[in-house]
Amino acid sequence: MALLGKAILAVWNETLPEDEQDFNDWYLREHIPERTSVPGMLRGRRYESLGGAPKNMALYEALTLDVLTSGAYRTQLANPTPWTKRIGTKFSFMRRGICDVIAAAGEGVGGYATALHFAPSDPANARAWVETIVPELVGMSQICGAHCWVAAEGETPTPTSALSRRAAVHGPVAWVLAIEAADLAALEAAKARALAGTAPVALSPYPNYRLVYVLER
Repeated sequence: MALLGKAILAVWNETLPEDEQDFNDWYLREHIPERTSVPGMLRGRRYESLGGAPKNMALYEALTLDVLTSGAYRTQLANPTPWTKRIGTKFSFMRRGICDVIAAAGEGVGGYATALHFAPSDPANARAWVETIVPELVGMSQICGAHCWVAAEGETPTPTSALSRRAAVHGPVAWVLAIEAADLAALEAAKARALAGTAPVALSPYPNYRLVYVLER
């Protein structure tokens, strides 16, 4: 499948233009390598928007949810590096969530991706729709993967999360339908299918993203 493991940490963020070089170097040289050093953290990915906000998306795939709610990862959060502290004060946007993966299909990693956020009033009905739409999307031309994540319990305050308190302003992550594609036009077609009006939920689409970095352990 297009995802490794059963849990995911999803992050969307932005910085001011004058801070982007420092931000980009931090992600590449320290942050993703640090996070993927955690036992059970299987892969980290970073994406940049092709237009629209939020500009950055990062996905961290974990073997199980407890990798993200206890142990070495929580120790990292409680002890941010000097570089992380500096970057954390420069976020102009932050939205993040620890999630359970409830559906996933496809093979490999696509060079393009998007995310559609929603908060269903009827979770059972939403889950039934997800179980139908995910394989349907993967059956479309040039779609590498589709998956759905649901926000899980387990976040506790840490020095790192305090640096990113703007996340509360931009709203918590609830449910996310993510689509990966090998072709941008195919991604647009799949997004249009998901937004076609047959969904039992109101979908809030984020922009299309291009994959800029992957680190797998």
